[in-house]
Amino acid sequence: MKQKITTSFYLDILLIGFLIFATILLNLVMIRDGLNGMTDMKWHVTWLQHFFQQLSEGILYPRWLAGTNYGYGSPTFVFYPPLVYYIGSLFKFIGFSTENTITLLFSLALFLSGLNFYLLGFKTWGKLPSFVGALFYMSTPYLAFDIYYRSGLASIFIQAWIPLLLLSTQKTLANPKFSFSLAISWFLIALTHTPSLLLCSIVYFLYLILLLPQKGWKNIFNLLVVTFCGWGMASIYLVPAILEKSFVNISSLKNVHGGFRDALIGTSLPLFPLDFTNLLNIPSVFLQQFLAVIVFFAIAISKTDRFIKRSAFLWLIVALITAFLMTNLSQFIWETSEVLQMVQFPWRFLQFFSAIGAIMCSLALTNITQNKLIKKSIILIFVIVILMFNFRYWYKLSRQFITLNYSGKGNTEHLNHIRTILNSPDRDNLRDVPEYRPLLDNVAANPPQPSLQQPKLSILKGKASIELRKWRTYWREFIVNNSTKSTIRIRTYYYPAWQLYIDDRLSVINKHTDGTIVFELQPGRHRVKLIYQKTQAFSIGILFSVLSLIFLVIYQNILLNITKITYSKLALFDK
Repeated sequence: MKQKITTSFYLDILLIGFLIFATILLNLVMIRDGLNGMTDMKWHVTWLQHFFQQLSEGILYPRWLAGTNYGYGSPTFVFYPPLVYYIGSLFKFIGFSTENTITLLFSLALFLSGLNFYLLGFKTWGKLPSFVGALFYMSTPYLAFDIYYRSGLASIFIQAWIPLLLLSTQKTLANPKFSFSLAISWFLIALTHTPSLLLCSIVYFLYLILLLPQKGWKNIFNLLVVTFCGWGMASIYLVPAILEKSFVNISSLKNVHGGFRDALIGTSLPLFPLDFTNLLNIPSVFLQQFLAVIVFFAIAISKTDRFIKRSAFLWLIVALITAFLMTNLSQFIWETSEVLQMVQFPWRFLQFFSAIGAIMCSLALTNITQNKLIKKSIILIFVIVILMFNFRYWYKLSRQFITLNYSGKGNTEHLNHIRTILNSPDRDNLRDVPEYRPLLDNVAANPPQPSLQQPKLSILKGKASIELRKWRTYWREFIVNNSTKSTIRIRTYYYPAWQLYIDDRLSVINKHTDGTIVFELQPGRHRVKLIYQKTQAFSIGILFSVLSLIFLVIYQNILLNITKITYSKLALFDK
């Protein structure tokens, strides 16, 4: 028995070593040549540097990035989940540079995707099927597209949490003591990427509906309660993000790149012909993954095991529904919900196609040793060919763009801006996304545009002199001597978390036509402080997070006691 355990342990270490090697191979261009600066990379580099800087100042939850928008600031992490940037800041505290930290984060998310998928299935499907499924999951074309074209740092980590969500669901169904792990899975997803949280919820509820006939309503109800607890634990982020969105221009997300209509497959994006050479064509990514799902499904249902067949059909239904939601046939559904439109791109559902394809791959390889040699060879050939297509996609796409350390052939976007961010992050010369800028009274003027090299304090009206005492991230203090009634402008975007104190008395803040903070002063000498404080929504979020955690602990203890009583009665009955 000891020999078997030892052999199994060494096999696990060997397979995990292969996953590390696959991570390096897939992300080799970024590791070797540096960042390519495509699409969202400039935002992630900016946010990481300023998030880390504010953590270094002792701010435990940096929600206002004071140095972005040319010093006007931005409530970025009121509306963008912070988890990935905490992880990145940990790497920077250890001593990694910003560029190496970003590369390490992408690589870590890729590796965790494979590792967590392996953990999901090695006891259910076996080590080899789970390992090959993990390779498929890591190498799916959508992940390559998300890393090398979209630079979706946070959404890549969602790929790592999806297998954890499924694993914790399985364990919770088997034993209520794992309820906490399911809540933590939802907590991680909520604090990683908001659009993916919404899509995960849609796919998960669909999955639970399909499980209902097998598991019964009590088990499904328990999963739902724990899911809501996980969301509740993330209220410290979710509640302010929901309640305070009316203060900023976040609704403009619905119209990015033409909005959801232009991103539906079959509208502006051609569904046919099947073109694997156009590597930036989203439908090609969709079709390649969809065909893989169909091939693995056909292999899985050819097996005699009823569990494998039932699982294959369940996941095929989920795959077909998510495929439908990505096509123009589902436009009427997207049009009914502004919340759903905030997802921006329906093809984000390809995150789940990657997981479904990997599950189908593992199902196809389950019990393969029991197949005859010819059938076994055919199955392995199909799997190898599909994996080769995946790796080929990664190879070609990753080499299409110029990087920071390689000036060869290819196209570039935002690369010079990336260099500026890396070389001088603290000079008030960096922009932030326009979605988080304050709404103006003149809707047509939204969003406000910050201007370079503006003074921190300026006199808009009246005669006054200003002596700046402090200008910190969350605290600005200055002395104003004014001989007439004066209007003072502070180079800081308006947000309700800012509180103005004039001579230690709370005063009224007004919003200037450019979105900055202005206030009026009567003649005299005044001590003025502008302090970033908790909003009511943030305080409510903290309360809900604490209450959700307490409720989960109590609920889990109740479930465990019920389970113990049930098992005791069954044991007594058996006697």
